[in-house]
Amino acid sequence: MTTSAGDKKREQTRNALVVTRITQFIAKMNIAPLPRNYELIYEILSGHNPAMGRDILALGNAPQQHEIDMIGQRHNLPGFSKIEAEQMASEALETLKQISARLDAGLQRTETFIAGISEAEEHEPPSMERLAQLVSDIHEEQASLRHFVSMGLMKIREVEKRRADLQAGSLRDALTTLPNRAAFLEKLGGLFAGDRAASAVSLMLLNIDHFREINNKYGSAAGNKALRRLAALFRKTIKKDDFVARIGGNEFAFLFAGVSQNTAEAIAERLRQNVETLRFVTSEGEGEHLTVSIGVAAVDGTATPGEFFSHAELALLSARCGARNCVIGYSRDVAQHSRSSYLAQLGC
Repeated sequence: MTTSAGDKKREQTRNALVVTRITQFIAKMNIAPLPRNYELIYEILSGHNPAMGRDILALGNAPQQHEIDMIGQRHNLPGFSKIEAEQMASEALETLKQISARLDAGLQRTETFIAGISEAEEHEPPSMERLAQLVSDIHEEQASLRHFVSMGLMKIREVEKRRADLQAGSLRDALTTLPNRAAFLEKLGGLFAGDRAASAVSLMLLNIDHFREINNKYGSAAGNKALRRLAALFRKTIKKDDFVARIGGNEFAFLFAGVSQNTAEAIAERLRQNVETLRFVTSEGEGEHLTVSIGVAAVDGTATPGEFFSHAELALLSARCGARNCVIGYSRDVAQHSRSSYLAQLGC
């Protein structure tokens, strides 16, 4: 399906509005206009990470960049995790340089010992005591060198483990332990990698209805508890080859391999009913039933990850701006209805 000029213009307008909001926030907070800071502010303003927003606001006006970097790394933002990964790579490289320098120095000392023996032989054969001393010195140097190399390799292994843990953490949502938005985007992009077009995959976007009101009524602790319980339900819902991630504060994304849109809509409907039957007990002992709105789209007919995602997003938007607590599948009619008032409905 081709994207019309009007659709492209609306998308450009939307992106321009987002950039404007980010720029205004950065200027107001006196934050350096760095690419990784734009990433951080986008996550805050889009509602993907409220806790990070509170951490940034707690720094006050004109925070130091190293303070911002610490927050970005703590919340596993890819741009900030990359900085730490680069630091660890630099640390490993420095260790290798030290090992190389120590090996060179050890080789030079060994060559000096050998030259000393050869020089002594030209005048008078070295005594057994002298030979024993030279052998002892060489052995001591080799033992010291072995220990130094061993410690250096151990340090490199520790750095590599930290790097692997960092990479894994940067793709994991801290609250629910589900894959996060970065992991989802990586997975989504992988569908379109290579020469062959993606096929036989359905995308489901799920949004918890009126979740902000739940947080306001019972507090963020109750909201977090509900999110963790929903995440546990979602894990049980998907099969081995499927994928689920938390991509926003109260939004989740599912990728179903080898599943048509009609089948994905049936799965979504069962999931919607399962969520509706759950009861979340608050600290006051009250019960709360959550509902969800779901949009579903198939990859067939899309050419890029953005187009695929936008189809599911338009379906979700239609569900959220209607009755809610329902499942809407993407279609031309849904797209036409949603796009006609897309910008106006973003906050509905």
